[in-house]
Amino acid sequence: MNGATLGFVPNWLTYFLLLLAVLATAPLMGPAQANGSLDDVRWLLAKPDRLPLIVEKRRNDITAFYNSEQAQILWLGQERSGALTTAMETARSEGLRPEDYPYEVLIEATRSLQGPVGPSEVAWVELLYTGHFLDFANDLRAGRVSPRVLYPDAYMPHNSIETVDALTRLAGSDSVASFITDFQPQDDTYRRLKSHLARLYDIQANGGFTYLEPGEDLSAGATSDQVPSLRQRLVEDNLLGETSDSDVFDKRLAFAVGQAHYRYGFDVSGDVTPELVRALNIPVDRRIEQVSNAMERIRWIPNEYSRLQLFINKGENEYLFLENGRVIQEGRAYANCPDRNYTNTATTIEAVTFHPTWQVPFEYVGQELLPRLQSDPEQVASEGYYLRRKGAEVPLNALPWKQASPRSIERFKDEFSVYLPSSEENPLGRYAYRLRREQRLSLFDLEDVPESETYCNPYLPKTAFGILDGFKVLEHIIEPRVFPREGIPDRISRGDTITFPARGGLMAVVSHQSVWVQRQGIIRFGHDPYLEDARLTAALAGRPKP
Repeated sequence: MNGATLGFVPNWLTYFLLLLAVLATAPLMGPAQANGSLDDVRWLLAKPDRLPLIVEKRRNDITAFYNSEQAQILWLGQERSGALTTAMETARSEGLRPEDYPYEVLIEATRSLQGPVGPSEVAWVELLYTGHFLDFANDLRAGRVSPRVLYPDAYMPHNSIETVDALTRLAGSDSVASFITDFQPQDDTYRRLKSHLARLYDIQANGGFTYLEPGEDLSAGATSDQVPSLRQRLVEDNLLGETSDSDVFDKRLAFAVGQAHYRYGFDVSGDVTPELVRALNIPVDRRIEQVSNAMERIRWIPNEYSRLQLFINKGENEYLFLENGRVIQEGRAYANCPDRNYTNTATTIEAVTFHPTWQVPFEYVGQELLPRLQSDPEQVASEGYYLRRKGAEVPLNALPWKQASPRSIERFKDEFSVYLPSSEENPLGRYAYRLRREQRLSLFDLEDVPESETYCNPYLPKTAFGILDGFKVLEHIIEPRVFPREGIPDRISRGDTITFPARGGLMAVVSHQSVWVQRQGIIRFGHDPYLEDARLTAALAGRPKP
């Protein structure tokens, strides 16, 4: 058996058997020599023999580090080897899965060096640690699964770590723990979620949430034998400071109940309702899943995209404007036709156009405008619609509409286009965002809350989102050196079409989060209406083990 075997059968037993086979045929050396040297590692990397897959997939970059001026032995004879296996064993505190990391194999590999071994085998163990450390570091910073696994048509910029940078930063860190602190996503939202996750695991270790018996509604001033359990449950949610055996529903408890209503997505009220009881009785395992999945989705976003971000949470009809992970502004955003809007993307916001012109889709021309064009093209033109053919504007009645049909119009979509300037019929509203990949995402103005909280215009892209009452967030979007924030309402009121550049490095990110952090730093739990969490959890559980 040799290192090539590992490339085809990546499991813990293969590692162990391979280690035994190598050690059995190795030139002997004493335990005092088992710390290895850089020359041994460099020699092993320079050999043409295939190394374990965990090393092979980053072999060039690993070689670059060990041949660099910053190179050093990272694991052999170092405390960080034990710290790494401990971090892997307790990976759930990072929102990761301990079962994804072969810490037991690494521990056994270290123990094997206590006997007589050869220099190549010592170097082999060093590289084994390095390979698995890089997998762990990549999962910590860039995520365990690619968004493309869940959404084949999604555009999410690929996120990955730079091997030499990660190893250099590890070499310069005081410990593995300090490396993790510095290397994980550096924003306030991620840190708050991680802290809440630790609390949830403590609750799980103590048997889970206190169960509340369904019963009658309770209000402040009431007396009930259910009150002590309710108080204990809100202490577990960190919404109440201390528990008590008192059965009196006092004002302090009513205030905490109001906070619980807000946390779980209900109208704020001091009354205990059946809906709130059901939310409080959701098992702690589900809450852990929600927080862990939220942390995973944050990892998908590359570092350079996280400084300024308009984040749209499509499952909850929410948007957040974040600076370095801190929520600056929040509001409502609605996915266009949410039952078929599977957008999961990150792209640059380049500009904002006030009173934008709508390029009318040919489906709309054929199904909605064609009967009117056949009847009275002048009337349609009076509403603002105009025609461009081969780059030049021509009268709307220049085409023989009466001889056309919806199917025949589709054949000529490369020859002419119909446009509609700003008007009441223009579905883009008072402003629209210009994005680097417009075909992947469309953001527009939505003046009113849609009926039944669901918006659907089949003639807008299925990747479109309406921003409700978005003037406040525009103040954070538009580059203030070009146009002052306080002038936005006045400029909109003029009615002319004009485009202003967005702030540099500003990203629009669309994803689903069933738990998120709001402006006041409050963690809120939502729902999973489109089974996004279920899809992600299944993908994570199905990831092949190293």
